[in-house]
Amino acid sequence: MKRRSLIAAFAASALVLAACGGDDDTADDIADVADSVADEAEDVADSVADEAEDVADSVVDEAEDLTDESDDMTEESEEMSDDMSDEMTVPEGWPESIVFTLTPSQETGGLIETAQPLADLLSAELGIGVEALVPTDYAGVIVALQSGQAQVAGGLGPAQMVQAADVAGADLVLQAVRFGNNQYVTQWFTNNPDEFCAPDTLVEITDEEDGTISTYCNGVDAAEGPTDGPIGTDFIPNIAGKTVSFVDQGSTSGYLIPSLGLLEAGVDPLDDIESLFAGGHDSSVQAVYDGDAEVGVSFNDARGGLFETVPDVGQKVVVWGWSAPIPNDGFAVAGDVPDDLREAITQAFIDIAATEDGAALLDELYEIDGLVPVPEGSYDIIRDLETELADLLG
Repeated sequence: MKRRSLIAAFAASALVLAACGGDDDTADDIADVADSVADEAEDVADSVADEAEDVADSVVDEAEDLTDESDDMTEESEEMSDDMSDEMTVPEGWPESIVFTLTPSQETGGLIETAQPLADLLSAELGIGVEALVPTDYAGVIVALQSGQAQVAGGLGPAQMVQAADVAGADLVLQAVRFGNNQYVTQWFTNNPDEFCAPDTLVEITDEEDGTISTYCNGVDAAEGPTDGPIGTDFIPNIAGKTVSFVDQGSTSGYLIPSLGLLEAGVDPLDDIESLFAGGHDSSVQAVYDGDAEVGVSFNDARGGLFETVPDVGQKVVVWGWSAPIPNDGFAVAGDVPDDLREAITQAFIDIAATEDGAALLDELYEIDGLVPVPEGSYDIIRDLETELADLLG
């Protein structure tokens, strides 16, 4: 605009000069200049108009691009919403919620606090509600599966796995792995090592990570895995007349295997000892630590669950024997659960075990390091054990 004003002013001055000028040539020159200035002013005006039009067109194009982009975002948002809706849709035949029951192999109150977070992880994997249920005893878990009160069961001991399949009609889906092994042992322990340890075999081992001390005898400290059992069986006859802390009458490592060991050593578990059922593996250790029983049994090594509250448990409770290998505990799904839901539950637990949070919960619940599909025939040895035990007990 400043340029157009300057040109116009110059043109006006030229016309004034022409009007006041001397000869005709000068007047003509001034007229030519005036015409030239007018033409240039017209060109400038046209250029400005063209630029304005270009700007307007650009604004319109940009607005149209923004409109198209907004439409694309709307379509993408709708597609994401549809996908999320599809993901949250409960598959046909699935219930809107299920119950996950767990074996009370440790103090029930603490177990339920950890069980519900695990149930929540399972719920997130499946997209349906999952409620944790911890009965007061081992038998309650099998009853819950059989009666339809629960659709999934975890922490089932070997004998419970057999009962889940043979009594409740459940499918055995996963087996626990600890220390890289899907087998474990019953451990025998005492607060009276003079009675159950061979001379000069008492050994204290200090954990390099946490400094806790665990005491063993009869060579248990040198065992590298379950297949190194049985150990210390020569001392089982010494149990006659003692009070023995068991876990639960339904516990494989906490009652059935030790009972068979007693019978094979000539000690009747019904008549020759005083039985105390502590209700959990850690509770069985606690009973021997407290002096309520002279001998106890649990899975190996249940003393680890008490170090935080009873730091010297590993020194006062001495492990002196191991049983032969036992297949690890596991997970089962009720037989009336749809096949695709059973498969989803199985995969969900495997996926959960692979996460940091899931691994921590499984370790806290049952000291589980991992989960694998149940090997074919894994629990047949337990069926044979129950038959042998029934025959011995008459």
